[in-house]
Amino acid sequence: MLFRDEIETDIINWIREFIVVPNEFYDGKFAPCPYAQAAMSARAVDVAVWEAGDPRLFIREKASTMRQAPKIQTRVIVFPPRIQWSLGVSEYIDTLNTELIAEDLFLNTGVAKTTKSLYPGSGNKPYFIVVVNSLNAVLRGAKSLQKTNFYDKWPASHLKIVVERRANLAARYGKSKDI
Repeated sequence: MLFRDEIETDIINWIREFIVVPNEFYDGKFAPCPYAQAAMSARAVDVAVWEAGDPRLFIREKASTMRQAPKIQTRVIVFPPRIQWSLGVSEYIDTLNTELIAEDLFLNTGVAKTTKSLYPGSGNKPYFIVVVNSLNAVLRGAKSLQKTNFYDKWPASHLKIVVERRANLAARYGKSKDI
């Protein structure tokens, strides 16, 4: 793909300039992901750029192959904005989570706020992303953040969708009862 390297660079820069930087939403006390800087420093984050084909198969492949890269704790899978609204992508990710949780992997969808997708036809909209994380690391981080005021400004619906849903799925489909 013509823009593959540029898209990967966009996402790495977004992580460095937005995800790891203390944010005004948290009164400058926390970054959107307080653990991202350490993961970036440890080179435990990588980026997979979709070029063509079925996005669901690409998601499955890139999530599943994290097992063969034990150093990688977070993989950001990048798509053009239109993929977010593709039929069945969200449902597919929910189903894939039920399979991969037992392998200590968890997928979340989102948009790379503050970016402008370089994919043709994106109309300056941000990239659609699927973030694959080591589930146990994320659960430990969330538990630690619950002891702070990190979640205080989160709407209850968002807390339920992100934190509670992830913990419930981990308890239901995970191998460890300690999760």
